[in-house]
Amino acid sequence: MTEENDRKIILYSYRKVWFVEKKIYAIQNIVLPVPVNPYELLEFIIAAGVMLFLCRLIPALENVPSMIRYVIIPYIIVKYLMKLKLDGKNPVKYFISLVPYLITKGFYVEHFQSYPDKQEKIKLSWFCSKG
Repeated sequence: MTEENDRKIILYSYRKVWFVEKKIYAIQNIVLPVPVNPYELLEFIIAAGVMLFLCRLIPALENVPSMIRYVIIPYIIVKYLMKLKLDGKNPVKYFISLVPYLITKGFYVEHFQSYPDKQEKIKLSWFCSKG
């Protein structure tokens, strides 16, 4: 009995065979020294834009060297956000999926028609036989 319980069964999954990691290796004819994830690139551009906005809003940030403002701080933000998981997704995918949810928040779809969520519910009684 103990030999049957001690045996381990290993099931192999080939899910990773179909998973292709998205990377950017070159832009136009310029080969990048390191492959870049498109989501990291998007987050870096957004973080640099936020830093640009904050520098215009808070003049004291103009004293920080521009290499730190527009390269190092956005890089640190991107590395933190890529480790962070919101609802099991990276933040860019999470916020992209959040937009349709917020647009259709007060509605439900039934038979390809959209109805308001606050609509009065109709109750059907299936006990219609008199017997």
